[in-house]
Amino acid sequence: MPVAETASTFCETIVLKAALKDAVKEEKIYLLESSLQGSTAVVVDILSRYIFESSVFEAQKGDFLDENRLKDLMISAQIEAYGDGLDPEYLHPYMWLWKPHYYSGGLSFYNWPYAFGLLFAKGLYGIYQLEGKSFTPKYDELLKATGKMSVEDVAKLADIDITKKDFWTTSLKVIEEDIKLFLELTK
Repeated sequence: MPVAETASTFCETIVLKAALKDAVKEEKIYLLESSLQGSTAVVVDILSRYIFESSVFEAQKGDFLDENRLKDLMISAQIEAYGDGLDPEYLHPYMWLWKPHYYSGGLSFYNWPYAFGLLFAKGLYGIYQLEGKSFTPKYDELLKATGKMSVEDVAKLADIDITKKDFWTTSLKVIEEDIKLFLELTK
């Protein structure tokens, strides 16, 4: 599951970068805004959900969690994940209420694979930017192995160690490039 989104997200990134080359300013802004909204939702919002779920599992060990405690845990998770990037007026204390995966024992941390998949694909794209076409055979082998091997072993096929911070920094730099371009275009 963690690598299920890899090919589509990797290809979406290639298409986005190609579209940006030929687009006029207004189109570039639209394309970047759409992409960045998706990345932000996956990276930051899913982080808040991960923090929330972790805190629920920890808190329920010694206490009954009523709706007020769950609201407090959700707000705390949003503040921790978003920092000052979210207006306190728009914190959503009932986010836990309308997410059905929180109520299924088999779906704990349901959103984590989406965050992993996005960042894994962006990191692969970052390596592709550095290596060019020589990366393509490694990428093809990596895709063939998904579902047959662990994520760590799949990544090793492309000479990637996902346990190292460097790879994930590469992932975030791909998103950071888009942020910088968006900010430049919207001055």
